[in-house]
Amino acid sequence: MLDDDRRAELDELVGLHVAGLELWETSLGDEDADEPVTPENRAFFDVDLLFEGGMALELYVATVFPGPESDPVVGLDGIYEIVGKLSDDELELLDFDQADEDGGLALAFGKGDKTHQVIVANAWMISEWEESDEDSDEEDEAEAES
Repeated sequence: MLDDDRRAELDELVGLHVAGLELWETSLGDEDADEPVTPENRAFFDVDLLFEGGMALELYVATVFPGPESDPVVGLDGIYEIVGKLSDDELELLDFDQADEDGGLALAFGKGDKTHQVIVANAWMISEWEESDEDSDEEDEAEAES
């Protein structure tokens, strides 16, 4: 459930760009699936979204929708393609809300006021991540080229 403390944690991420991500090939939801999950029929996934400033949003048993009115993406390749756009296109967290009574979370990502994709996760937590020296070197090189 989104109590005041959980909302305050998420509020800190609103407006931040996704700097990177770790998308897992398996999900915590796999063990509850009625049939074996293959890359082609995968609908749920787990991902760590790494935001600028060192905050991470870990999403479990998540589904991605390529737009607010779209059907969910099915298939690991499609999920990789859509979710990868979060960092590739430097999308930011625009908004969030409780998805259900069980503590699920709905997240809208995009630019400006245009939503590019929505992720709904059954479970989530916020943690911290540290940029590696390699990440910092790449950023320094990009700034030097500007």
